[in-house]
Amino acid sequence: DNVAFGMEVIGKSKKEIQQRIPAILELVGLEEKAHRLPSELSGGEQQRVALARAFVNKPKLLLADEPTGNLDPSTSVGIMKLLDRINRTGTTIVMATHDVAIVDQMRKRIVQMENGKIIRDQERGMYGHTGQ
Repeated sequence: DNVAFGMEVIGKSKKEIQQRIPAILELVGLEEKAHRLPSELSGGEQQRVALARAFVNKPKLLLADEPTGNLDPSTSVGIMKLLDRINRTGTTIVMATHDVAIVDQMRKRIVQMENGKIIRDQERGMYGHTGQ
């Protein structure tokens, strides 16, 4: 229901919702937890549900504000891999983060802002803090 809500609010039919939800849950690795309540899910699983809900309507752009902010390092890596899979489907991901280790590991485009101005735009950027 949580993921389906994103489709319901824009008027998608029950049939279309029932067809689309299993594929989205599989993408985020939660197909076996489709009928669980949020309180029955871990923090990382709840974050994956949030990403599934955001992605279910196949947006061209997905904004992710600190998607790994309250997660342990292992779960953070899983969320970043999921965002990468979503990106490979054609959805552009714009992510705000202070986690330099994640940035260094992903080696994606970095647009760094300071005081409202772009101070760096680098195609496969990194900060160099992780030694990679």
